[in-house]
Amino acid sequence: MQNRKHRKRSYAVLQTIQWVLFAGLILLCYLFETSGSYHKPLVLIPAALCIASHTGEIQAMTVGAVCGLLLDLACGKLPGCNAILLVISCVIVSLLYRYLLKQKLLNMLFLLTICVVLQGFLDYVFYYAIWNYPDVELILKNVIIPCGIMTIVSGIVFYFVVKKIAESCQSHRIQKLEKMNPFSDLD
Repeated sequence: MQNRKHRKRSYAVLQTIQWVLFAGLILLCYLFETSGSYHKPLVLIPAALCIASHTGEIQAMTVGAVCGLLLDLACGKLPGCNAILLVISCVIVSLLYRYLLKQKLLNMLFLLTICVVLQGFLDYVFYYAIWNYPDVELILKNVIIPCGIMTIVSGIVFYFVVKKIAESCQSHRIQKLEKMNPFSDLD
């Protein structure tokens, strides 16, 4: 009985440490977004998707909403535009990783590319093309596409950082569950 309470408490402590580290990562991403020049990667997108790949649907939805609202604030966009996209994307990523995908870099880069292309397309259409600005194609060519490429490349770093945090905070419990699971050798 005492041992079970100790395991539950240690698991809760590890989960708290994991979420504090994830929150710190999101805060660092927001600070990066709000400082420096205008042309840089939208690092909140890969951070949100990588965190969502290691969490449940509710946590992924929360991370998507927070990161999306912070991205809207950092980019000076209407609050909620990126939040809606990231909530949907994070929940889909969480479900895909739970039921279909393994934690592989190529899987994350593929999903990240889809999300970044969708975000860039929606940003271009609803903030520039719809208003018929002159030479609007230059914004797509000189701003949106380079920022999208930098965002996808930055996803490599976030994948390994988030994976390390998640593995270090969940490794003991996962190893115990794999030892108890009779079907773990069937992968």
